[in-house]
Amino acid sequence: MALVRIDLDQLQQDGLIGPDLARLIAERAQPDGRAGLFVNLALILGALAVASGAIALVPNATTGLVLALLAIGATEGIRRMAPGASLKVLSAGLALMGVLGLAGWVGWEYRDVDEATMPALLITLIMGGGAAWFRLGFLSALAVLALGAVFGTGTGYWHACYGVFVEQPAITIGVFGALAAGLYAARERIAAVWADLATIAARTAFFLANFGFWVGSLWGDDLGERYRYSEGQSWEDWRAATTHIPEAVFSLGWPVLLIGTMLKAKRGGFLSVTATVFLAIHAYTQYFETFGAHPETLLLGGLGLVALAVLAARFLRREVRTA
Repeated sequence: MALVRIDLDQLQQDGLIGPDLARLIAERAQPDGRAGLFVNLALILGALAVASGAIALVPNATTGLVLALLAIGATEGIRRMAPGASLKVLSAGLALMGVLGLAGWVGWEYRDVDEATMPALLITLIMGGGAAWFRLGFLSALAVLALGAVFGTGTGYWHACYGVFVEQPAITIGVFGALAAGLYAARERIAAVWADLATIAARTAFFLANFGFWVGSLWGDDLGERYRYSEGQSWEDWRAATTHIPEAVFSLGWPVLLIGTMLKAKRGGFLSVTATVFLAIHAYTQYFETFGAHPETLLLGGLGLVALAVLAARFLRREVRTA
């Protein structure tokens, strides 16, 4: 919905509208929400300050858990006592603080566990439950990302660097590809409020499936219970205990999936644009992986890219004329 600001007095002075129409427009005008937004943001900053001070005074996991539960309880109270949009920003902020705090507490409590499957599943359930209960799309995306940790897929950060890791590309592709397809199919049959959450989760799953293809196209994948190489184990024994999927399978299957998505999806939509971006990433990656960054290959690659751009431009112009 587009919002337009108009000066009723000036319109009346210019003779464009009369007093009756000006009065009718004023009665139907939406209230200025800037004051309400300021109140919401001030309350959120105050809540963050209180939480920071409490954790600084009593620095332990129990304090974080109590604050997270209080934030969730406050969110539910606001939803019931102020169901309108006046405190919607505050409600969303407290919900994020509470759910993320609860998930952080689970991660902290299970930080010494060797197998990360159970805490990852708990965090996924917390994020997914919070997204469904509070209708927050951001949490639905985090729930899918948390599920990726079950299969060794996630992100990492260190000084001035941010990375993505995928330990089991084939499983990641299968799980998140099926999840994305299922959510896209389900959103046509559910209410709009749930369809928005399903769309965000499906798009996140589509991203993770593409990351699985990306890593698999570089190193392939090793399947089986002993897919991780352990120190002291001979290379022959480890290879014999695993089923290796060569990188060529991923390198050839990925563009087929992307091109199929581009052809089937709505032109200019999320899936079409994202598939195009990942197809470019795949081409870029395979080019330097195969030919390397040498002057001759750079020259030939640049000429080939220019030729493809010219052909694409002609094809698009012809398509527009035909339409």
